[in-house]
Amino acid sequence: MKILIIGASGYIGSHVAAVFADAGHEISALRRPGDAALSAGYRHIAGDLAEPGSLTAAAADYDRVIHAGAPIDDRTDRAGAEALLASGSPLLYTTGAAVLGAGAQDEDSVTDPHPIAAGRPAIEQRVLHAGGWVIRPGMVYGDGGGLVHGLLTAKAAERGTGVYIGPPGTRWPVVHVHDLAALYLAVATQGAPGTIWHGTSETVRLDVIAAALGGGTAASWPVADADAELGPLADLFTRDQDVSAAKTRATLGWTPAHTSIVKYLTA
Repeated sequence: MKILIIGASGYIGSHVAAVFADAGHEISALRRPGDAALSAGYRHIAGDLAEPGSLTAAAADYDRVIHAGAPIDDRTDRAGAEALLASGSPLLYTTGAAVLGAGAQDEDSVTDPHPIAAGRPAIEQRVLHAGGWVIRPGMVYGDGGGLVHGLLTAKAAERGTGVYIGPPGTRWPVVHVHDLAALYLAVATQGAPGTIWHGTSETVRLDVIAAALGGGTAASWPVADADAELGPLADLFTRDQDVSAAKTRATLGWTPAHTSIVKYLTA
């Protein structure tokens, strides 16, 4: 298939592009003018998520367009999704577990987004109604990227102990970036149009992750203090979630290879 990857230079998108290329697909990568060169193995297509008007022509005539780029803001993201859908190419769009409420959630749960993801359920519905696909990853880790490595590992090194935000016991869904990239391939090649898929391999307590990063010790970072540095992201770290991917696994045969973030971090 001819595939356009949006976010191919980013953490998730670079792994997704590599998986599709390894599977023999023809990869194009959206490249904002002036950005550093992407992999020489990909065709470069000019376009900019911050300028939605550039996206319709860029995304035309592909078998799949995969949006794995970072969100910008609700208005820009919505306009970008509309522009991509206007291209006529089938769209696979990335949102995240933050569109779901607290407690037990699955692929059929009603959305209850955290304020940081307030605009994403509407984008999901537009993509689904157009026959596209939505992937909701948990917190992504592995290969030195994501919030685990970019935030929590850095804080553990800074403070000499693992750090979690707010009270202990908060659970989050997580997924290794290699397993998540494999899910994109499975959805793009097997998923029925107009469907939602969950990219989560396990649910784990954030204070347990912190202890793994802190050599066995962890301490709370008060929400008010974390908010001063992280803004609304700090409150998201206090939302307790147990997000199932059972339907995704059963339907697509997706079997994550990494099922313990703690073992991964302490190996």
